[in-house]
This record gives sequence, C-alpha cells and structure tokens, in this order.
Amino acid sequence: MKNSKKSGFTMVEIIAVLVIIGIMTAVAAPKFINMAQEAKDKAVLAGISEAKASLSVGYAKAYLTADGISSNINASAVMTACTFADATPEEFGDVQVTFDSTATGSIGLDATGIAGSKLVDATATGTWTVPVQ
Repeated sequence: MKNSKKSGFTMVEIIAVLVIIGIMTAVAAPKFINMAQEAKDKAVLAGISEAKASLSVGYAKAYLTADGISSNINASAVMTACTFADATPEEFGDVQVTFDSTATGSIGLDATGIAGSKLVDATATGTWTVPVQ
C-alpha cells in the first residue's frame, strides 16, 4: 500500500496568515509615517539648537567687547557679534533659521527645512534669552 499523503498549507491557513499580516500593516504603517515627520521636526530643532549655540558664542564675544559689563549687552549686540541680521535666514545644515531681535532681552528663532532637502516641510520655533548677571 502506497502512502499518498500530501503535505502543504490549506487555503484557510494561508488566508489567516494574510489577514494577520494585513492587521499588522494597518497598525504599523501610521506609526512609521508619524515617525518620519517626527524625525524631520527633530532635525529642524537641532538646527535651532545650533543657532542658539552660535548666539551663545556671540554673547561671549559681546561680553568680551563690553569689558565684562553684561548690562551693556542686548539682543542687538549679540546679533552684531554673530554677524546675523534680523529677518535674514542663516543656514545651519539643511535648516534655515530666521532671527528676530526686536525684543530687548531675547531673540526669536524660526526654522524651516531648506528647499530641495528632505526637511522641506518641517518647521520649528524657539527663543534664545540674553543671559543676565
């Protein structure tokens, strides 16, 4: 007598696996889409951090120029020391940061991804405050 037992997956098993894969994809896909935008936003925030670091260096330059008298240093003095201009974008990698030093004790920062980069649709804002002593 010959053993004619065939092995393989049944149609029900294959459909069950496809349904499980479909459910996993439906749950995971939005997470990955959100993660991509979140990564872009974090990259733009890194550009803001780099701009803030540059402003801190500018403050140090202005402090030395003012002979250590911090009361003589305002937002305009820091911008001048950094050679940044109001409303003129400065590039930090793939990020453009626009500065607004119209407030006396702080500088507003608006960042966007540079056109043509992968960060083109990402934006962030921040504020750098002139240190007081």
